[in-house]
Amino acid sequence: MNTLLAILVLVVPAVAHADQCELVDDTVATNAVAAMHGRPKVVEFCEPCGDKAPGAPHTIEHVAKQRGTDGEYSVTLDKREVDLAYEYVQTAPSKYENLALLAGCPTSGVEPSLIVSDASDTGVLIMPSDQPVEVALPPGRDATPVLVPQPTTTIIVQTDHVNLWLILGACLASSGLWALATIMILRRRRSMEAMRPRAIHLIDRRDA
Repeated sequence: MNTLLAILVLVVPAVAHADQCELVDDTVATNAVAAMHGRPKVVEFCEPCGDKAPGAPHTIEHVAKQRGTDGEYSVTLDKREVDLAYEYVQTAPSKYENLALLAGCPTSGVEPSLIVSDASDTGVLIMPSDQPVEVALPPGRDATPVLVPQPTTTIIVQTDHVNLWLILGACLASSGLWALATIMILRRRRSMEAMRPRAIHLIDRRDA
């Protein structure tokens, strides 16, 4: 019984803190996607889950937000749903900042930022840091929200059908002019041949 209680004491707090900013509102999700714009380098570090050190940096190619059936939103990195509290985005060459704090989602038991040490023979060392992060607070709070770049919007441009008709009409008109010019040349040539004297007119009929 005491062993089970000890396990519960160790496991329950970690589970309670594991899901902090996985399901968020639309504003936080939008801020998270915007904070990732132009910042593809990410490090994962979940202290409440038992991580002893940050993971290796990796590059994200696809960032999106998705709305669930309950009206809440989640953020996906490379089509994988993540908890913003344990994702750190590179905001400077030697600094990663907590994505949840950048988006305005409160966290507990996580470092606000990570610091990258100088490179060595074995690579770089990324360590937790207590340096504060400028938090993008939700509207209504007594603070000025941090302005983050807006996510890129892909616009699909549809070709104007009027321009297509104009181009087609110009092609047809050009073909018509060539055909008309050819017909006129042929007619002129036939007219000249009709006006040319025939050989019968050159026969000398004086001996007849």
